[in-house]
Amino acid sequence: MPMNNYAGVMMTPIPFFLIPMLAGLCAQALKPLFNKKLYSTLAIAGRQIPRYGGMPSAHSAFTASLVTVAGVIDGIDSMTFAVAVAVFVLTIDDALRMRMFLGRYGLALNKLVKRLPKDAQRQFPYLESNLGHKPLEVIAGITLGVAVTVIILVLL
Repeated sequence: MPMNNYAGVMMTPIPFFLIPMLAGLCAQALKPLFNKKLYSTLAIAGRQIPRYGGMPSAHSAFTASLVTVAGVIDGIDSMTFAVAVAVFVLTIDDALRMRMFLGRYGLALNKLVKRLPKDAQRQFPYLESNLGHKPLEVIAGITLGVAVTVIILVLL
């Protein structure tokens, strides 16, 4: 049963759209604790850049939280919930499958660039080949997103 008892508007101390953002930020803040290789070094510039992926998945946490908020606030038979589920499915598919394919392309292109003469190699940036998430990273993100959301909604 949806929680919107006051003409479709719940009185809360924070707007509901902030809850998924908090869940995603919590996941992002936990990444340094679980990931040894959080940064990648650019071959050309020698500077550190954050890597894609890692434990837990912040995108999964964000969208799982979004689905949870929509289901609790508007009900699972609402259009809001349906849209949130669609975004969730697309995000999980991207995290698990699409980024993996992009990583394979990056690996293949890096191999091709290495065949070029050294001076020609400098024209091409190094492409990260580890872009996707492992299933456990996505599951951890989903679990974290739902847990953070439920805790916040209970406290409200």
